[in-house]
Amino acid sequence: MAYIVIGVFDAMAVLILPLALYMLPIKDYKYRIILFAVFISLVSFLMRIVLDLPRIDLILQYILFVSFFRLGLKIKLHLSAFILGTGLSAYATLQMAVFYVYNFLGIMQTTALKENTSLQVFLLQVTSILIVYIFAGYLKLRSTGFSFIVVPPHDFLWKEDYKTKENKMVITSAVLSTVTICLGVILLYYQNPLVLLLVSVFTFALSYYFSRESDAEDARRAIEAYRERYKKS
Repeated sequence: MAYIVIGVFDAMAVLILPLALYMLPIKDYKYRIILFAVFISLVSFLMRIVLDLPRIDLILQYILFVSFFRLGLKIKLHLSAFILGTGLSAYATLQMAVFYVYNFLGIMQTTALKENTSLQVFLLQVTSILIVYIFAGYLKLRSTGFSFIVVPPHDFLWKEDYKTKENKMVITSAVLSTVTICLGVILLYYQNPLVLLLVSVFTFALSYYFSRESDAEDARRAIEAYRERYKKS
């Protein structure tokens, strides 16, 4: 039971973090987020505890999370993969950092990374979840984050130009995040938290850089559009 309950809050943290980072609505979709968090927690319980397939669970969750952003929140697919990848890499970085703090204090061992229901795993999850909620709340209270992604629902009838600089950066980051997820499964299996931390930091740093560049590009286009309107008037 504890696995499912903590899993719900963990899934909500994974959803809330990227939404807060990219200044997208959370309250408007709170019921969808809660229902999906319950669903994903039950799926994870089935994969890890019942079927004993933990290496498949993370990849399946990634696919389901992307699908939720696309179908449940109506965010375009490449943007869904991008913001989710950013959120997951940030979350993985945070969890590994928390793990090393507990490891330094002698509270947690590397073997805990392969466990599903131990007290060490629950401690790691609860600590990470609380930090994410506090950070997301801070972003919302300060009304800060990246703003280049349009508030959903997105217009799917409008044909997307994937050759733009912004979309190229988004797609590149989304692909790298997907690779990181796959590597994460392997690294956790071989209990290599340091490499996982470094990979997660690199992926998040790249996503952060692309996000800043996209925000700057969005601001530049807005200024140019304003100047054009001013000239015509």
